[in-house]
Amino acid sequence: MAGLDLAGRVQTVLGTIDGEALGLTSCHEHVLWDFLGYYKEPQDESDRRRAHEPVTMENLHWIRTRPGANMDNLFQTDEALAIKELTPFKEAGGGTVVEMSNRGMARDPSGLARVSEATGLNIVMGSGYYVADSHPADMDDKTGQDIADEIVTDLLEGVGDTGIRAGIIGEIGCSVPFTENERKVMRGCAIAQRRTGAPLNVHPSVDDDLVLENIRELRESGADLTRVAISHIDGFNFRTDTVRRILEAGCYLEYDGFGQAVYHIPYAGKVLNRLSDMGRLEAIAEWIAEGYRDRILMAQDYCFKCVLA
Repeated sequence: MAGLDLAGRVQTVLGTIDGEALGLTSCHEHVLWDFLGYYKEPQDESDRRRAHEPVTMENLHWIRTRPGANMDNLFQTDEALAIKELTPFKEAGGGTVVEMSNRGMARDPSGLARVSEATGLNIVMGSGYYVADSHPADMDDKTGQDIADEIVTDLLEGVGDTGIRAGIIGEIGCSVPFTENERKVMRGCAIAQRRTGAPLNVHPSVDDDLVLENIRELRESGADLTRVAISHIDGFNFRTDTVRRILEAGCYLEYDGFGQAVYHIPYAGKVLNRLSDMGRLEAIAEWIAEGYRDRILMAQDYCFKCVLA
């Protein structure tokens, strides 16, 4: 099986394109998704009723303050809605969306291809596994090599019998604690990256020590850290010295919460105080001033219905 020789080119769901054809790129999005693994049944009876309502203007504020407590908020597989949401990005000059929904997250290669055709946007599809809560029942039985083989097949041959190829490894999920199966997935991703040269995106553990452990796992498994992006820098409350160490390791920083009016999110036993858009811009400006302009990626990471237009 030949490697993924895409020097200067990018693999999209409709085929390979020249890198120059990417245009304005949102580097971390979810077009069609299933995050029901994050669902937490509310304790109060009145809240439990809201948990099963569709997202509406009437319950929007309630859902935005507890996005994991409403099932409809966590699930979006409607292609027409995806087209409606992406069209303004295209009209504003957008060229490409990197779609990070992978195995266990309702990844839909054929659906993404149809959305790409309808909107005129390039869509780059992900591969691999998200956090442990979304892993398949047989994950304990898989080896790192098994996982690498799955990813390489997605990248070089296509997903299932669709013939539609992934163009990135990610987003690869890490939890608190950083589980053994997640470590195994990271090792498999490193093997797949070495075999294909594909870029790799990590959803890191929400912990200053563990995010560095996530990176260490990749490094020790032979990954090329200069082709690794660490997501959610603007939302996971990492200390400045931790972010600097991520940069010094060679990774990209991804500020991917732009435009989201969801600032305080219960997650991994914490309440995450996410940066505002102004805070994101100020942080990015500081890293640019330190010489890291070419290591910054930006996106919106729309993965809740409550942030859609």
